[in-house]
Amino acid sequence: MAVAEAVAAASALTGRDAIVVARDGRALVLDAGGLAASALAARLGLAHAVMDGAVSGSLGRAVELAASVDLGGARTFRVRARHSEAAGAGVDGRAIERGAGEAILGRGTARVDLFRPEAEVRVLLCALAHAGLLGGRVDRPAMVARAGGKRPFSLPVSIHPKYARAMVNLSRARPGARVVDPFCGTGGILIEAALMGCEAVGSDLDQRMVAGTRTNLEHLGLRARLTRSDVGGFPEALHGPFDAVVTDPPYGKSTWTGGEGPGSVLARFYDAAARGLQPGGRLVLCLPDPRMLPRSGLPFSVESVHPLRVHKSLTRHVATLVRA
Repeated sequence: MAVAEAVAAASALTGRDAIVVARDGRALVLDAGGLAASALAARLGLAHAVMDGAVSGSLGRAVELAASVDLGGARTFRVRARHSEAAGAGVDGRAIERGAGEAILGRGTARVDLFRPEAEVRVLLCALAHAGLLGGRVDRPAMVARAGGKRPFSLPVSIHPKYARAMVNLSRARPGARVVDPFCGTGGILIEAALMGCEAVGSDLDQRMVAGTRTNLEHLGLRARLTRSDVGGFPEALHGPFDAVVTDPPYGKSTWTGGEGPGSVLARFYDAAARGLQPGGRLVLCLPDPRMLPRSGLPFSVESVHPLRVHKSLTRHVATLVRA
């Protein structure tokens, strides 16, 4: 899912399909048309860091690859190597850091600063070595800080911000796009959409959820258009069409659906989403079983389905569908 999120986010930011150049353990190499690593890192939820100008080669060439990275005029630098399981125990990351650091120092254009460098050369050691200039870190602490239990209005079923953000990214919503969540709950998806520069729009059958979502958005200094609406009428209530529908529908015993069964709610939701989405728009939703995806006859094609392990005994499935 993290790979699909990175590809979708890069594609949304550039307006062209990002190309996977290589996938190697925890490393993903993308051709994203010159997209700045900092811009991509600011958008992602499931990655850890993004490098600019990555070069790849055998593990035996790791020092050479790291030493070849352009520091972009930085006057101070450091080299940091990170292992994955694929690299094996015999690869000495510290030796690679020392060797690359000495080679860069030998050019006489920059000095080492281990604590506050202007540039960091990052080396990922997987089956291959991947080196580049660290362009941005994904702000995981900020996502933890706005997780469900730390917002004014929360419920145990609130989706974690990193997954909510990944779902918005899977929709390929560009900044300014209209993203709707018709089961807004506590507002987790709308919060991430708004933080990503989208126009966040939401509804829920339960007025408590609408009010709670508004409270959470205001707590974070964000805004969204919200209304109480039955899911079957959300496109009309929220004045569609929309660029993306991103949601976590109710399907558990702890959710409130006004007495209606989850299967019936989902069927009406799919019909409404087909009416509300722009052609080419994406529907991203989380389901306990991929067999709950819409029936044939609706104008959707399945782009991807990713298992999402919640804990040892619970797996959800994040599905992305494209409106014909």
